[in-house]
Amino acid sequence: MKFDETHIITPSQCRAARALLDMDQPALAELSGVTQSTISAFENVKQQAGPQTMRKLRRVLEASGIAFGEGDGVRRRDRQIIQVIEGEDANLRIHDDIYHTLKKRGGEVLCAGVTELDESAGEKFNLLKRHIDRLKDAGISERILLKEGDTNLVAPRQWYRWVKADYFGLTPFQVYGDKIALKDPSRNQILLIEQPQFAETQRAVFNALWDMAVPVDTGGISDD
Repeated sequence: MKFDETHIITPSQCRAARALLDMDQPALAELSGVTQSTISAFENVKQQAGPQTMRKLRRVLEASGIAFGEGDGVRRRDRQIIQVIEGEDANLRIHDDIYHTLKKRGGEVLCAGVTELDESAGEKFNLLKRHIDRLKDAGISERILLKEGDTNLVAPRQWYRWVKADYFGLTPFQVYGDKIALKDPSRNQILLIEQPQFAETQRAVFNALWDMAVPVDTGGISDD
């Protein structure tokens, strides 16, 4: 299954999707970063939402289990074990899914094969920082395996460990809840697998690598 790359959403679709999810406007506002007043004006056809606003709303609703059809069509998405998420905002969709998945149940995110962004990445770096801040505010932590010698840290230093280059995979992945996200950055494509046993197996592999890894030495550079 592929997420629809069309980001248009109608006011009636937004209302219907919230009803199916039993999600009120304040909850949608919190998850999407769109103000409740903007959502209310959009749903009541008092104000046209811009493309960025519709993209944020649709991304949250899709991540919460909604599928949009033609016209004003909206339904709960059939549960899929495997989904392909692609497009320029694929990583943002995974960030949202991580937050939605763990916000209530708690837990941690396991990340491997990661090379963090730096400030030269511009808005992508800012979005990553906001994602990390949102996780911390929700009490969600991460454990991140970096290639030995990499001192480019974005999250708190205690979240990181170094793994030897021989064990540093070519495919970045994240494990959270019952899900595994396997990333192909060169194609803006992410394979999302939702299956408890697969997630537990991948978690065990990660933990074995974590136990072999060593704390990151930033050469006396303090955390922010």
